[in-house]
Amino acid sequence: MDAAFLNRVGEAADQSVQALLETHDADVAALAHRPAMGRLLAMVTVFTEPGSRFYGAGFHGSGGLREPMARCLDRLEQLQGPTGLFDGTNLCSPPDSAFTLNDVCLALGLIRALDTPPDPVLAEVDARLSGIVSRATDAMVAGGVHTPNHRWELCAALAQMDRLQPQPGIAERISEWLAEGIDQLPDGMYSERSPLYATAVTNPSLLAIADSSGRPELLDHVRRNLTAFLPWFSPDGSVESVFSRRQDQWMTFDAAPFLHLYRRMANQDGREDFAAAATWLEGLPLHEPAKLLALARLDPWLREALPGRTPAEGAPPSSDISFHAAMAPAGAALESCGVYRFRGAGTVATVFGGCDALEPGVVSGLATNPTFLRFAYGAAVLTDLRLSRSFFDLGPFRSQHTVANGTAVTLSEELEANFYLPLPAQKRRADGIYALEHEGRFSAGMDFGSRPTVVHKLATDIAVQADGGQAVLDVSFGGADTAFALELTFRPGGTLDGVVPLGGTGAFQLVEGMGRYGVGGDAIEFGPGLPAGPDTPAAYNPGESYRYLAGTNASGGVRVYITGRTRGSHRFTLRGVPRDS
Repeated sequence: MDAAFLNRVGEAADQSVQALLETHDADVAALAHRPAMGRLLAMVTVFTEPGSRFYGAGFHGSGGLREPMARCLDRLEQLQGPTGLFDGTNLCSPPDSAFTLNDVCLALGLIRALDTPPDPVLAEVDARLSGIVSRATDAMVAGGVHTPNHRWELCAALAQMDRLQPQPGIAERISEWLAEGIDQLPDGMYSERSPLYATAVTNPSLLAIADSSGRPELLDHVRRNLTAFLPWFSPDGSVESVFSRRQDQWMTFDAAPFLHLYRRMANQDGREDFAAAATWLEGLPLHEPAKLLALARLDPWLREALPGRTPAEGAPPSSDISFHAAMAPAGAALESCGVYRFRGAGTVATVFGGCDALEPGVVSGLATNPTFLRFAYGAAVLTDLRLSRSFFDLGPFRSQHTVANGTAVTLSEELEANFYLPLPAQKRRADGIYALEHEGRFSAGMDFGSRPTVVHKLATDIAVQADGGQAVLDVSFGGADTAFALELTFRPGGTLDGVVPLGGTGAFQLVEGMGRYGVGGDAIEFGPGLPAGPDTPAAYNPGESYRYLAGTNASGGVRVYITGRTRGSHRFTLRGVPRDS
């Protein structure tokens, strides 16, 4: 066993449960089913963990866990509806219930793995959780899903339920879902391209199905996905998510949830690259330590010392760990996501050109983040580079065609907007009532499809050359003559030089020469600026589909604008430099 790792996880689990009891125990009656079960799992984990300050704490007066666990059970039973599924945002949803039932099965697994019969407190928890599983089984077998990852979460719950409380029909239903095929793209990403769902749903679910149903071939998908993610971790403890089709495309996603996945597969396969990733991840703040401890109790691969490390060593602080070569190659690409990464001379440049088509509009499940470049030099980080153009309110630049060649990536987009001419005589109606259609920008009862048009076009091409510690952008336009605004958003915490404030907005503008953003001893130079003018507004426009609903997808941070007109081409440079240079 890796005693140092397990001790650290155990201490963190105790601290998290103590914090819950001290600050949140009174709010159990208002919890949704997933956090209620998550809290109960944490308490069951430390209650059954030798060496925990809560070990066997059921009868220790007001400081024990018997009553807090009972309150969680009361809440779960209250929320379990007549079908056996849990009520919530998606009503009685089989996949949403599966998230909770997977934790139910994990708690039951901990109790039933004890060497001695459980004391009365745990016996009550076992009986009541077993009842929850029994009441849910039929509906879980019969139920459906509404996102790709839900299939595997549902199968994971069914597999664990079948192992704990076998019932005819469960195995057949799992086989039916799995027969659809795992939605893995050629480069190892799953179809939702999301680190959030890779860590919270798909990979843990495939592990659970493989372990509970004897399907080790599913682990190959986990291996491929973890291999694909290796180059996309950053020294600040995050993992790239701009290419995701889910909500994490708008987040800085912490890397810590990957720990148990890399640790499991590093030990099972003896892979040094996975072990290096797990070692680095151990130096970050632990994600859900009580659940990590529960998983380690039931999965012997998680308890072993990583390849190349003795059980007593433990993990060094993350600041002392260099990225393994597999985590920091000079170049990396996820072709299916349209994203490319280049490292050199202390810089990291990430180019993204893999947005989905905006049909039918602003919806969940599409990759639509208009950030096309990220650039970092040490602590100085440009989190978002975006391009707005004043063209019929169609929103910021999103590449429609992306081509990579070595350290160069070319992004391009062509927009069209129509003016509509009178209807042909044969299409006119005496009552003036025409078909309601959406023409790409808005909807109206004008039978757009039958009208001749006057077409306006705007082509935008961005060529990015990333090497030698810098990224050079050649931005060129064709078609309409209009205004553009290049928006650079930096991670807060540094200072700007060479820019002028945009009165009252909290943003800045670069109107000449080079600007600089510095954090500590690191800086990013950017520019050159362009002259400001009344016909080149310095602002970000999310587009009609957002603004009509008073919404936005604006980035958050220190914003700088470079503005101009869409005539010809413009060259801009981002360069990482020591701050005092």
